[in-house]
Amino acid sequence: MKISQIVTEVNCKYGAPMGRPNIGKPPITITSGNDCRIVKSNQIKTYIKRVNLIDGYDIGGAYWGMPNNLYVMFTKDLSYLEYIRK
Repeated sequence: MKISQIVTEVNCKYGAPMGRPNIGKPPITITSGNDCRIVKSNQIKTYIKRVNLIDGYDIGGAYWGMPNNLYVMFTKDLSYLEYIRK
């Protein structure tokens, strides 16, 4: 998945927004079974990509400031997005 599909353009009519909101909750692993034995485990994969900043702005126009250490963690269906600074 391309970063441009995740970090989409924002409305800058009244100036650039400060950052972006996180979407959804982190996916969890569901386990079931008797006596604490795992019978079935459904895992939802999360991915992480670097969001490149140019003068503190991402490619969609949101302002993050500096330094350039922004990442986005997401699921393939984009039901979960979390922006992280490392």
